[in-house]
Amino acid sequence: MAAGMHARITRHFVTVGQRRVHYHRAGSGPVVALLHASACSAKVMREQLEKFSEGFTAIAFDTPGFGLSDLLPLEQPTTENLADALAETLTAIGVRHAAVYGRHTGAQIGVEFAARHPECCAMALTNGFPVYSAEERARRLAGYLPPIVPAFDGSHLLWMWFRYREQHVFWPWNAQDLDHRADTDVPDVDFLHRGVIEFLEAGDGYRIGYATAYRHRGLDVAADLKVPVCFGGRPGDSQGHTPALMPAGSWSQVMPRDGNAALLAEYDVLKMYPALGAAPPAPRPLPLPGRSTLEYHDVDGAQVLVRTAGDLQSGAPVVVIHHAPGSSALYDGLVRELGKLHPVLALDLPGHGESDPLRDGSHGVAAWSELVVRTLDQMHISRFHLFGHNGGAAVAVDIANTWPERVASLVLDAPICLAEAEQEHVSAGWLRGVEPVTPCWDGTHLLRVWHMRRDMELWWPWFERKRENACETEPRIDPVRLTLEIRESMKQPASFAPAWRAVLTYPLRDRLARTRQPCLLMGTRPDVFFRCLPQAAGARTDAQTIEVADDDCLRAQAIAAFVRDCAP
Repeated sequence: MAAGMHARITRHFVTVGQRRVHYHRAGSGPVVALLHASACSAKVMREQLEKFSEGFTAIAFDTPGFGLSDLLPLEQPTTENLADALAETLTAIGVRHAAVYGRHTGAQIGVEFAARHPECCAMALTNGFPVYSAEERARRLAGYLPPIVPAFDGSHLLWMWFRYREQHVFWPWNAQDLDHRADTDVPDVDFLHRGVIEFLEAGDGYRIGYATAYRHRGLDVAADLKVPVCFGGRPGDSQGHTPALMPAGSWSQVMPRDGNAALLAEYDVLKMYPALGAAPPAPRPLPLPGRSTLEYHDVDGAQVLVRTAGDLQSGAPVVVIHHAPGSSALYDGLVRELGKLHPVLALDLPGHGESDPLRDGSHGVAAWSELVVRTLDQMHISRFHLFGHNGGAAVAVDIANTWPERVASLVLDAPICLAEAEQEHVSAGWLRGVEPVTPCWDGTHLLRVWHMRRDMELWWPWFERKRENACETEPRIDPVRLTLEIRESMKQPASFAPAWRAVLTYPLRDRLARTRQPCLLMGTRPDVFFRCLPQAAGARTDAQTIEVADDDCLRAQAIAAFVRDCAP
């Protein structure tokens, strides 16, 4: 393990004009901006963040269109546009001077930043600088970036798995012969899984940012450099050959093949030309018209992602609790619509989406409930309405019972409320044939989860695929929709199976009967757990029960109308 592996890394959002930028930050002192390769995100820069934070403020950005950062509002952005966007982002977070470190596409952006903004740049260091002939650039643009087309059978997930793996077996990935065998190890399965999820985050738009690498002017940028630039490369790296191709007189350095040794060498290079000044504290993101605002909140050293809409100071907000496994990203449309009518916030439960897992690695409704309330405490929200969907309803009910004085009302959307005999049967078979859900070498864990989720729309319970078990509602099996759900539920795969067990075994009917807050039971007929509404209504005979259309705007109107009547 390299030195510095216990660095505290925090994540942040910043508003730059009309776009959202996401970044990771660690350490203190002179600033080093870190830029990842395509088509991943700043998560891949964790080792650099940990090492460089020993002497610098290391800030790793999700470049436009990747991770959680917005694309630039350009049909065909260039590397120069991305370099200018980096300058704008540094200004937005209060950094006037920085060194820059980039890998592959990030190296191109970093060197262009040094060329175009020398007054802001102490130096640039590349970890593999792409150099292509005109013929190779044309070939890459023609065939290297095929579209991502979600398929009904989930085969696009396996394609993405092996597409990402293949770039570590052949270079380029689509030249699969002995002459193009890669000189490197295949990364472990957790690395590959993360990369596929990041591919899914970028979606088919990955081609926009990635294509800039093959339109870049390459070595011609060297003539415009006015600050020190070290063109570094490692043996075995797909771009590691480039130092030998640098023009005479340029600063080139071959780094060690070993990753830890390379980090040490890169750190020593960066110390040669440190930036002036240090980074100020991270600013809070500004709201963007028509969008939810994303921000991390620190709860005892763990970060919780929260998205908000509307004025949280204007009254008790609605707290949206997503189904687990899943994330608040799947409810962003509802948050935006509800925010037009009533203040609202949604958060990623611990170990889901972008929120850190609990320190002890535990999963469960009670632990999630406590984390939700502690997050609201951190946000100085003492009174609130609760909205819980599917498994999120268990968390809402648990909070309503544990902190009853703080909950103004309870809205449960298709809660998982099963009769005792059915609950035992369903929970026993729910993960049958799916586990293990942990990443495996051939990517088939993604395919198992895909078909589990798809079959949930076709049979009840999904694992009993018989004629008499066929669902009679229109199945919601659009591959684009399912791809989004799989992406969010598998961001942290260790939470997938424990989350399902927690929400399926929670005694919701009994606990719901103990609640005393005004209660609305609602659901849309195509929802897998719409069938549970009668059981929930039996537990709270005084609750309002309504059916709503599968439309975020109409659901928001129903929620807002109910909570207005329950205003504290």
